[in-house]
Amino acid sequence: MVHVEVRPAAVTQVQTLIRGQKPEVGVRVYAQPGGGGCCGGGGGAVQFGMAFAKPRADDEVVKVDGFSIIVDPGSSKFVEGAIIDYVENLNESGFKITNPTLPEPDEAGMVGGCTSCGSNSANGGGCGCGH
Repeated sequence: MVHVEVRPAAVTQVQTLIRGQKPEVGVRVYAQPGGGGCCGGGGGAVQFGMAFAKPRADDEVVKVDGFSIIVDPGSSKFVEGAIIDYVENLNESGFKITNPTLPEPDEAGMVGGCTSCGSNSANGGGCGCGH
Protein backbone atom coordinates (compact mmCIF):
# COMPACT_ATOMS: atom_id res chain seq x y z
CA MET A 1 0.00 0.00 0.00
CA VAL A 2 1.35 3.40 -1.02
CA HIS A 3 1.82 5.89 1.82
CA VAL A 4 1.03 9.52 0.99
CA GLU A 5 0.76 12.42 3.43
CA VAL A 6 -2.01 14.85 2.52
CA ARG A 7 -1.65 18.07 4.49
CA PRO A 8 -4.79 19.77 5.91
CA ALA A 9 -4.81 22.63 3.38
CA ALA A 10 -4.73 20.10 0.50
CA VAL A 11 -7.49 18.01 2.10
CA THR A 12 -9.73 21.07 2.39
CA GLN A 13 -9.07 22.13 -1.21
CA VAL A 14 -9.70 18.62 -2.61
CA GLN A 15 -12.90 18.27 -0.58
CA THR A 16 -14.13 21.54 -2.10
CA LEU A 17 -13.18 20.62 -5.67
CA ILE A 18 -14.42 17.03 -5.61
CA ARG A 19 -17.97 17.94 -4.55
CA GLY A 20 -19.16 18.13 -8.16
CA GLN A 21 -17.69 14.76 -9.12
CA LYS A 22 -19.38 11.34 -9.16
CA PRO A 23 -18.83 9.21 -6.01
CA GLU A 24 -16.49 6.74 -7.75
CA VAL A 25 -14.13 9.54 -8.84
CA GLY A 26 -10.98 10.12 -6.84
CA VAL A 27 -7.78 12.11 -7.17
CA ARG A 28 -5.19 10.40 -9.34
CA VAL A 29 -1.65 11.28 -8.28
CA TYR A 30 0.90 10.40 -10.92
CA ALA A 31 4.61 10.82 -11.43
CA GLN A 32 6.88 10.92 -14.42
CA PRO A 33 10.66 10.85 -14.24
CA GLY A 34 11.96 14.22 -15.37
CA GLY A 35 14.27 12.97 -18.07
CA GLY A 36 16.52 15.90 -18.80
CA GLY A 37 19.22 13.49 -19.94
CA CYS A 38 19.52 13.16 -23.70
CA CYS A 39 19.77 9.38 -23.49
CA GLY A 40 16.30 8.88 -22.06
CA GLY A 41 17.34 8.49 -18.46
CA GLY A 42 19.35 10.96 -16.55
CA GLY A 43 18.84 12.20 -13.08
CA GLY A 44 16.19 14.80 -13.78
CA ALA A 45 13.64 15.57 -11.11
CA VAL A 46 10.38 13.65 -10.97
CA GLN A 47 7.36 15.62 -12.20
CA PHE A 48 4.13 15.06 -10.25
CA GLY A 49 0.58 15.72 -11.34
CA MET A 50 -3.00 15.31 -10.15
CA ALA A 51 -6.32 14.80 -11.91
CA PHE A 52 -9.82 13.57 -11.16
CA ALA A 53 -10.23 9.98 -12.36
CA LYS A 54 -11.90 6.66 -11.76
CA PRO A 55 -9.64 3.89 -10.46
CA ARG A 56 -8.53 1.13 -12.81
CA ALA A 57 -8.15 -2.52 -11.79
CA ASP A 58 -4.38 -2.29 -11.21
CA ASP A 59 -4.39 1.03 -9.32
CA GLU A 60 -3.71 1.41 -5.62
CA VAL A 61 -6.45 3.35 -3.83
CA VAL A 62 -5.85 5.12 -0.52
CA LYS A 63 -8.77 6.65 1.39
CA VAL A 64 -8.13 10.13 2.79
CA ASP A 65 -10.74 12.18 4.67
CA GLY A 66 -13.72 11.30 2.49
CA PHE A 67 -12.00 10.94 -0.89
CA SER A 68 -9.65 8.50 -2.61
CA ILE A 69 -6.07 8.97 -3.75
CA ILE A 70 -5.45 6.78 -6.82
CA VAL A 71 -1.93 5.75 -7.84
CA ASP A 72 -1.05 3.71 -10.92
CA PRO A 73 1.61 0.97 -10.68
CA GLY A 74 4.17 2.93 -12.70
CA SER A 75 3.93 5.96 -10.41
CA SER A 76 3.82 4.15 -7.06
CA LYS A 77 7.61 4.01 -6.54
CA PHE A 78 7.82 7.80 -6.99
CA VAL A 79 4.64 8.64 -5.06
CA GLU A 80 5.55 6.43 -2.05
CA GLY A 81 6.36 8.84 0.79
CA ALA A 82 5.14 11.93 -1.08
CA ILE A 83 3.64 14.97 0.65
CA ILE A 84 0.68 16.71 -0.98
CA ASP A 85 0.06 20.27 0.15
CA TYR A 86 -1.86 23.29 -1.04
CA VAL A 87 0.05 26.57 -0.91
CA GLU A 88 -0.90 30.20 -1.47
CA ASN A 89 1.83 32.78 -1.21
CA LEU A 90 3.51 35.46 -3.34
CA ASN A 91 5.64 32.93 -5.23
CA GLU A 92 3.20 30.10 -5.89
CA SER A 93 -0.39 29.05 -5.58
CA GLY A 94 -1.87 25.59 -5.95
CA PHE A 95 -1.21 21.99 -5.11
CA LYS A 96 2.40 21.13 -4.41
CA ILE A 97 3.67 17.55 -4.34
CA THR A 98 7.12 16.80 -2.97
CA ASN A 99 8.81 13.57 -2.04
CA PRO A 100 11.68 13.85 0.42
CA THR A 101 12.45 10.14 0.00
CA LEU A 102 13.56 10.56 -3.62
CA PRO A 103 17.20 11.40 -4.42
CA GLU A 104 18.07 14.88 -5.59
CA PRO A 105 18.53 15.31 -9.35
CA ASP A 106 22.14 14.82 -10.36
CA GLU A 107 24.10 17.62 -12.00
CA ALA A 108 23.89 16.18 -15.52
CA GLY A 109 20.12 15.76 -15.30
CA MET A 110 19.60 19.29 -14.01
CA VAL A 111 21.48 20.94 -16.87
CA GLY A 112 20.16 18.77 -19.67
CA GLY A 113 23.18 16.53 -20.07
CA CYS A 114 23.46 12.80 -20.32
CA THR A 115 24.27 10.63 -17.36
CA SER A 116 25.37 7.79 -19.62
CA CYS A 117 28.44 9.62 -20.88
CA GLY A 118 28.79 12.24 -18.15
CA SER A 119 28.48 15.21 -20.48
CA ASN A 120 26.56 18.32 -19.52
CA SER A 121 26.35 21.91 -20.65
CA ALA A 122 28.97 22.96 -18.10
CA ASN A 123 31.62 20.90 -19.87
CA GLY A 124 30.85 21.52 -23.49
CA GLY A 125 27.20 20.78 -24.08
CA GLY A 126 25.55 17.77 -25.62
CA CYS A 127 26.63 14.23 -25.12
CA GLY A 128 28.15 12.05 -27.78
CA CYS A 129 25.84 9.09 -27.34
CA GLY A 130 24.02 9.75 -30.62
CA HIS A 131 20.58 10.48 -29.17
